[in-house]
Amino acid sequence: MNILITGGAGFIGSALTPALRIAGPTVTTLDNLSVDSRRPRPADLLVRDVRELTARDLDGIDTVVHLAALKSVPASFEVGNFEHNTAVDRHMIDTFVRSTAGRLLMASSCEVYGEQTGPLAESAPYAPRSPYAAGKVATEQLVGVYRSLVEDGRQLGVVRFFNTFGPEEDPDAVVPAFLDAAAEGRPLTVDGDGRQARDLTYIDDAITMLTRILGAPALLPVVNCGSGTAVSVLDLAHAVLRAAGRGTITHAPARMNEISSFTADQSLFTRTYGHVDRMPLDKALAVSFQTRARSLTAAGLSR
Repeated sequence: MNILITGGAGFIGSALTPALRIAGPTVTTLDNLSVDSRRPRPADLLVRDVRELTARDLDGIDTVVHLAALKSVPASFEVGNFEHNTAVDRHMIDTFVRSTAGRLLMASSCEVYGEQTGPLAESAPYAPRSPYAAGKVATEQLVGVYRSLVEDGRQLGVVRFFNTFGPEEDPDAVVPAFLDAAAEGRPLTVDGDGRQARDLTYIDDAITMLTRILGAPALLPVVNCGSGTAVSVLDLAHAVLRAAGRGTITHAPARMNEISSFTADQSLFTRTYGHVDRMPLDKALAVSFQTRARSLTAAGLSR
């Protein structure tokens, strides 16, 4: 099997690449390196923008995993972010359709659900509350449009990620921001009252889920990739302090249009791909903190 991963130097892509290579497929990773990260790059990374790909580039590829995106929700309110993501996704879908590649798995986000209560099933309506989320809705709808146009067993599917975290995540998300603050001896800053809840998925668990999706004979139209449980941001902050053995918490104003809760309904995934044994949150945070603290110490930033 030949697999192409776009956004291969990103957090999820850089973890998925070695996992797939160990399993046997030939994996090509592509990234334009537009995000400055201290994370190690995958071996044999192809430095290239997704929008430069042609249909001929995908000929001979069995599966494309499209992870490339500007993923910051707050930054998406800036002009240009929404347009960039939708243009990249549209180009990827169109290029796939015109190629002979067998399957395209597009990355989406729990942000498409917006403000809804209870575990969020794939059938829940769209309710985006940011340009980032609106862009993902547009991408999912484009996938639906083109799904009916491909023939000969070719497939398009969508995976919705729920707050994936781990040691190598960039510090622009809540978990790595908390971990780095604790390692550097700074207060952990909680936006608002901290009661907003998030479904946190450890990177190893997310990679297990992705490899099962890719190992199955058919892609689902849409499937969640989450843990099935949620933790409040304030409880998360206290859990990070336990992992670090030190630290304090401070509060900042609530973010614009922040959603109160995300919890993935994982029943479709479990019925289709089986149960996943997940790492407990406290253990995952402890592993992540130790790794990040060592990295910051090496850089002279930890104390």
